[in-house]
Amino acid sequence: MKIVKNILIVLFLFTMFSCMDTIELDVKSYEAMVVVDGEINNMDDVQSLKLSITQPYFQSSQKIIIEEAVVNLFEENNLIGTYSYIKEGEYLLDYKGKIGSEYKIEITLPDIPGHENFSRKVILSDTEKLDPVSEITAINYEYKPESLVFEEGYYLLIDTYDPKGKGNNYRWKVKVNGVLSNDPRQIMVLEDDRVDGNLVAGLDLTFDPFQEGDEIVVYQQSISNMFYQYLFDIYMQALTQESFFDSPAYNPKSNLISDIAVVGYFNASAYHKAEIVIGQ
Repeated sequence: MKIVKNILIVLFLFTMFSCMDTIELDVKSYEAMVVVDGEINNMDDVQSLKLSITQPYFQSSQKIIIEEAVVNLFEENNLIGTYSYIKEGEYLLDYKGKIGSEYKIEITLPDIPGHENFSRKVILSDTEKLDPVSEITAINYEYKPESLVFEEGYYLLIDTYDPKGKGNNYRWKVKVNGVLSNDPRQIMVLEDDRVDGNLVAGLDLTFDPFQEGDEIVVYQQSISNMFYQYLFDIYMQALTQESFFDSPAYNPKSNLISDIAVVGYFNASAYHKAEIVIGQ
């Protein structure tokens, strides 16, 4: 009986493997793009910008960085400095942004082996105004037991306000024990259409409940209308990915201009921050 059983197993495996077909994926042609990720703000004394090149989805090698590009920063159309290349595609400039001023960048790419179509090309950004940002007037937390609605833990709440006059946009970043999340599903932005000129009390900035002893830093940013839409598009794509509402991915509208394929954004933001330790 055991011999018969083993024969049946062998026959089953032979049948299973003999039915296998080679499946070739119909992958659309890939177009490389330059990626620009930069910001000027009133918080840091050194501004950062990163340059890289996208890669095909199934390529497992490390990302392609762009070294030795010439990156110029303009304030009110006046050249105020050239970024210095550091490493891993990052460029730095000693400068602090001024509230109320307008900024743009001009990037001249170097010779890039393997991507000759990008070599010596120029990338410009639209002008971004560094608008003022409201203060965080209070920061606190609230403990909630486990329920049908909430997970057990501490929830972070802030109070702030919106000045009179529509057109203000905000972004919040939450650093937990020295770490900022890079999960696009945790992008937090707000336009002031429904809160114009009002206090905003008890704004919940919690994705996962915090634990006692967590050190929290909240950054409140002013952002332009265009950058708000850029971030919101990224958030919505990440939120609906692999869900019933999933739709084909697309690149959010950038403020970068060139005759080559380029994605990313260069934004100007004012910051205000508040800190708290959970449970203290």
